[in-house]
Amino acid sequence: MPRSNEEKKAVEIRALTAARKAGVPIPFGDLPGERPDFRFNEHMLGVDITELLKPASSNFGIMPAEAESYHQEIVQLAQHQYYAAADALPVTINLYFASARDKRCDKREMARTLAEFIKANLPGPNETLNFNDLELPAGLGSMSIWREPRDWWCGEGGGYTVSNIQEALSSSIVAKNKLVPSYRKNLAPGAQVWLLLYSTFSVSRGMEIPYGIAQWRFSFDFDRVFWFTTLGNKFVEIQRQEATKAATEL
Repeated sequence: MPRSNEEKKAVEIRALTAARKAGVPIPFGDLPGERPDFRFNEHMLGVDITELLKPASSNFGIMPAEAESYHQEIVQLAQHQYYAAADALPVTINLYFASARDKRCDKREMARTLAEFIKANLPGPNETLNFNDLELPAGLGSMSIWREPRDWWCGEGGGYTVSNIQEALSSSIVAKNKLVPSYRKNLAPGAQVWLLLYSTFSVSRGMEIPYGIAQWRFSFDFDRVFWFTTLGNKFVEIQRQEATKAATEL
């Protein structure tokens, strides 16, 4: 489900605090707001924060974060349907979905199929049943079922390339760069505007800072851009693509 404004701000505060602790030169005394997300030093510095997500190109055209949310909804629906039966045995599952390859399954149909498969394959006491993709209904990759009264769980797999990282950085910076003029209007004259990108260690969302990123260049109007990742609590300052001489003369 989408985060509320309060939840979003809480996440932003955690990201800001963690990035500062890792060494990003963000001052203390932040004032939460919008456009930009935080203001410092009597509005002489504004910092906007956004999560850097794996792009759809890393997952056959579907953003991994969106796929994760979709899968969780399916599992929650299936669990609800399974326990709708009065005689349902308390079981739990660990499930990985098969790669969608740019195709979305029907959520309710997949939930029904999953619930029915579990009803037909109940483990005995102290038994764990394991299934691979050849034994499971279409769309499911691997699953374990055992008796335990806890919520059902699904995990995500997948990887990414250096090109995926470059694409994610470029698209995130371009999207936020359009807002720089409005950020400056909301700050004191001559104030600086920074962009803080952050990544988590989640398999479906996070990415590591690659070797050689110091040589990458991006075009932006922010005064400074940083990327912080909770994977090792590292950060890097993104370098600006300097305007060409011909463009400057124009």
